[in-house]
Amino acid sequence: MAETADARNTVMLAFQVIPRLREGNNFEAVDRAIAVVKASGVPFQAGAMETTMRGELDQLLEIVKRAVKACLEFGAVEVITNIKIHTTTPEAHDTFCTYTRGVTPNKSVFIED
Repeated sequence: MAETADARNTVMLAFQVIPRLREGNNFEAVDRAIAVVKASGVPFQAGAMETTMRGELDQLLEIVKRAVKACLEFGAVEVITNIKIHTTTPEAHDTFCTYTRGVTPNKSVFIED
């Protein structure tokens, strides 16, 4: 997968959507939000509490907006969205707080097609 932003402009963005539906299953609305992330092509990791993406900030915020819209289009009457953004500089890569070391068996934090 080709990177869409150079390392100087790359951030980590984690977000959580909490949709409220009058009828139906909230988890199905969350699945719609995750489908938006998958379709975007950015590296991501979907977890039990949030989805983390890597890329250029404006692009990632647009993905979050589309994910919220997908929940609303599914029937949510409201959506709470929590967002965390981690920005680093090249000088930060000697700290404990880097994502380049990997945490999964394949040594990568993200799913990359």
